[in-house]
Amino acid sequence: MVITVTQVDIWTALVHGLISFLSPCALPLLPSFIALLLYDKGRNAFFRIMGFFLGLSATFSILGALSGAVGGFLNKNVLRYVSGTLIIAMGVLFLLQVQLFKPTAVKLNKLAAGGILSGIGLGLGVGMVWIPCASPVLASILAIAATKGTALKGAVLLFIYSLGISVPFLTIGGFVSKLLTKVSFGTPLWERILKYGTSALLFLIGSLIIAGKAFV
Repeated sequence: MVITVTQVDIWTALVHGLISFLSPCALPLLPSFIALLLYDKGRNAFFRIMGFFLGLSATFSILGALSGAVGGFLNKNVLRYVSGTLIIAMGVLFLLQVQLFKPTAVKLNKLAAGGILSGIGLGLGVGMVWIPCASPVLASILAIAATKGTALKGAVLLFIYSLGISVPFLTIGGFVSKLLTKVSFGTPLWERILKYGTSALLFLIGSLIIAGKAFV
């Protein structure tokens, strides 16, 4: 079975992931997450990081598989209009800074030490934190995954989305968090750019899907 993932799919999923990484409600938590992840040193730390990557990727890949599977049961034209309209609606919610779900408290302190299993648990926990923080953006990429029509393609798309979160998290997460969460008066410029730029992107993607010009 050949899995067709276009460059547009890849870049769209990665950009969605990066936007989710920059969610204002998740950024302040990055130092704590990183401290938990890097609690151990040496070989144990390596397996712990691998476990984290697997746990975070699994969280979103499962959602992508479910979305793709549901999309496979729907008429293509109906799915196109529903997905496009949903993404445009998510653009409006992102512009208004509305979260679809309220962040839930996830106790991760018990995962402060351990190997790959502890890392997987930490990855799953961090993924659960990001779901409400990035809910409009996540809903958008899930709608795109639904247009793929199969669970496998949806899972692959959301795996790529998870890379947009995990790669910057594991490489520059601490630096970005310190840089962007400094005390300032009013809404920071980067946050305004992210809000308007992301909303415009979601409007564009939704419109292209409805017109049958992309992701169909």
